[in-house]
Amino acid sequence: MMVFFVLRNVKMPRLILKCRYIKNQKAHLENLVRYIATRDGAAPVRNTKGYLPASGKQKKLIAELLKDLPATKDLFEYSDYKKHPTIENASEFITTALEQNLDLIGKKKNYVDYIAHRPGVEKLGSHGLFTDAGVPVVLPKVKEEVSNHSGNVWTDVISIRREDAARLGYDQAEAWQSLLRAKRNQMAESMKIPPDQFKWYAAFHNEGHHPHVHLIAYSTDAKKGYVTEKGIEQMRACLAKEIFKQELYEIYSEQTIRRDRLLQSVNDALKTLALQMNNHSYKNPNVDQMMRNLSEKLQNYKGRKVYGYLPPAVKALVNQITDELGKDEAIQSYYALWYELRLEVLKTYTDQIESRPPLSAQKELKSIKNLIIQEAVKLGQMVSFVGNEGEILLAEETTGVQDSNEEKIRNLETACK
Repeated sequence: MMVFFVLRNVKMPRLILKCRYIKNQKAHLENLVRYIATRDGAAPVRNTKGYLPASGKQKKLIAELLKDLPATKDLFEYSDYKKHPTIENASEFITTALEQNLDLIGKKKNYVDYIAHRPGVEKLGSHGLFTDAGVPVVLPKVKEEVSNHSGNVWTDVISIRREDAARLGYDQAEAWQSLLRAKRNQMAESMKIPPDQFKWYAAFHNEGHHPHVHLIAYSTDAKKGYVTEKGIEQMRACLAKEIFKQELYEIYSEQTIRRDRLLQSVNDALKTLALQMNNHSYKNPNVDQMMRNLSEKLQNYKGRKVYGYLPPAVKALVNQITDELGKDEAIQSYYALWYELRLEVLKTYTDQIESRPPLSAQKELKSIKNLIIQEAVKLGQMVSFVGNEGEILLAEETTGVQDSNEEKIRNLETACK
């Protein structure tokens, strides 16, 4: 049995992870282990003939592949071929498409010898397999172990572009070995496998435009292990964030600056709103009334006055105020600039890029909601000083009265801490 998850492209992410599983196919699993472990390490020879247009035979084969294996449209190699349909790119795509769908292609007797001697795998010893640190990898034992496993065996392919691999040092087996060892527990969690039951083996294939790793993984408890699209996304994210961490660090730093500007813009809008409410000069009666409602609810609420602890109905009101404030031009502009960098991070590991969500739906900006809650609490404190004629004493022009009321507010704030 084989299951294959693919998240459709909007734009090609910088790291692709293909995930499938095989069950109860002893011979095929033996062949697969041998294949990824023993391929020759020589890089493919290139020549100028590769720059000629793809041949008719190649085009025909590609058309058949796309019909039989539509998910191969998501490969880096197909993207390269679409941009430049040369002999070389056509060959890259055909090779990778066949290689990544071994379980869908006929299991001929001579197939193992064919795939075992193709160029590309970088060997760390007598073969290219590696696993957890300190664990010996004896190829015949691994073949027997994997092929006799009665549960699901996942056969993943992790691929990045050649230029990224060369620039970031992921054009050698040792870098991938360190990465997968460091992230093995996170991968196990994404696959719903207890870390102490997680078994994995991998080999790095340093060939073509897109160096890639073949990963074989399963649980020692045959009943454990379940991979969803969300799980694949989690694995892809944890690997990509490590591979591209330096570039992401620079993005995160700039994103923090833009977030702070957005928060300041929201804070300024709330201060302006408070002044308007004090002076009864409402530019947005809708948000004014919602803030008053929120203030009343918070006055009667005995729990912690932060978003995460509020009842659902009060959270809903805070969300409404957040989106209403989000209509402000300055806030909209700062939010757009922040989300622009958010997309740069997402594009590193996912191809499912959604349009910008409402401000209230952005989990990374939950601090905006707490700013609103704080302002509503202050509003409730000020209302307690309203006189019989409904005027807020803080607005009095008499200096002595103003000083007296400021002292009252300080005392009240001290008592509320």
